[in-house]
Amino acid sequence: MKKTRILIVDDSLAIVTSLSAILKVSGYEVSSANNGSDALRRIHSDDFDLVICDIEMPGMTGLDFLSRVRTEYERDLDVILMTGYLDHDYFIEAIRLGASDFIRKPIDSKQMLRSILSLQERKKNHSNFREFFNNVDRSDFSFQIDPCNFSQFALSKVFSSFLRQNITVSHHALNEIMICVDEMVYNAFIHGTLGLNHDERILDHSEQQKLITERLQLPEIAKRRIHFSFTIDHLANEITISIQDDGSGFDHQGWLRRVKTEPKLNLDEHGRGISMLFHLCESLEYTLGGRKVTIVKKLDSNHTP
Repeated sequence: MKKTRILIVDDSLAIVTSLSAILKVSGYEVSSANNGSDALRRIHSDDFDLVICDIEMPGMTGLDFLSRVRTEYERDLDVILMTGYLDHDYFIEAIRLGASDFIRKPIDSKQMLRSILSLQERKKNHSNFREFFNNVDRSDFSFQIDPCNFSQFALSKVFSSFLRQNITVSHHALNEIMICVDEMVYNAFIHGTLGLNHDERILDHSEQQKLITERLQLPEIAKRRIHFSFTIDHLANEITISIQDDGSGFDHQGWLRRVKTEPKLNLDEHGRGISMLFHLCESLEYTLGGRKVTIVKKLDSNHTP
């Protein structure tokens, strides 16, 4: 059986040596890096299962390293953070960045080994869940979102994490899917739910946020919902995503006629979203007077319109 590969990141040689000895005796394959930059190079060139990283390091801190891992690394890599102290702000930031667990210094070796075993078990369960999804012919999901709570979470990040953890999707296709989802959700919220006009959409951030807050206090706006659904078809190796709003719709037919005659992606402000969806996806369809948009995207290949 392949040994679990662990990378220890700490600027203290004594800690690296001590932890390496404990982990090797426990049956793990261990490598080390003495700073965050070196660790980033290692994880991009080697296939590690887990990183144990100190938070308080000179230069790139453990939180900086974790942030880079989550934005640059394709795989979901477990990262355990080590720290001599962990105040509230540190803890919240580490959680938001996706820390897998925390170990206090001085290191309790039993606690460290329990943490590793727990993460291994969780990864095994995720693997079983992923295998299940990859071996069903088709799976359907549907959500209804309250616009008043919309800004409290990043839907595309949640969706991206779900796809990466549970199905096989190429990095290239995932990036394009997320671009499309961001655009679809943004339009459903700004145009459909809030009904912002052109001048309101180009307000500076603080003024626009104030306007959005005011709009969401109106009963006729607050009662509107965003409907998000997707279907994963493993036989066709594609995903179908639909987003519907409770707004008044728009002249989608005119815009579709326009983008279909454009030889390449239009990056102008007006029509930019529809142009991106058309050129990045296998198919694009508007229904319900433009209130519902549906795209189809392959999970493992580049799209050529």
